[in-house]
Amino acid sequence: MSEKDRWSADFEKARGILNARFPDLRCLRCGEDKFLMRLWSDESLSPGLSAPQDNNVLELICDNCGYQEKHVVPILNKTEAA
Repeated sequence: MSEKDRWSADFEKARGILNARFPDLRCLRCGEDKFLMRLWSDESLSPGLSAPQDNNVLELICDNCGYQEKHVVPILNKTEAA
């Protein structure tokens, strides 16, 4: 699998986890339900919050007001809801 294919698969997995945890997600500022999304690796999370091989952050940007919200994917993926 190429690096691009792996990253696309990671993005889709992260988006699926987000949708499972928050099926009716809306912007915290304006209530919009459409977002731009960006997945990136945050090496500052390890050690501590995540393993070096699983330190992805899913960033949401409201399509209406631009408010940014970030989710650490390994924490978002915990089976028990907060």
